Amino acid sequence: MLFILILFVSLIAQFFLPWGVITPIAFALAAWNGQSEKKSFWNGFSAIFILWVCMALFRSLPNENLLANRVAQMLMLPESDFNWLILVLITGLLGGLVAGTAALAGAAFKKGFFGRRR
Repeated sequence: MLFILILFVSLIAQFFLPWGVITPIAFALAAWNGQSEKKSFWNGFSAIFILWVCMALFRSLPNENLLANRVAQMLMLPESDFNWLILVLITGLLGGLVAGTAALAGAAFKKGFFGRRR
């Protein structure tokens, strides 16, 4: 459930707001609906990884990966026909780490402030 919420809310928000909006979204949704820190991290990571990889492919494939190949050259990646794919995976990995960390923090916030008292 957390995976789907992060995926769809981030998809809609990123049409209107900058990329950093994934951080408060993942934090808030994990604080509201997260189960454990581990599950929250992987839900946030995988939701944004899949979202960003799909969006990068959606924007890169119609222009035959021209811009992605040029960015890969600027990053000095080795010459290959698959530089654009490496760049897409790096993009998904970075976004996933940001969202996963935010979701982890949200779940820890929930546990710390609203957990059971002894």
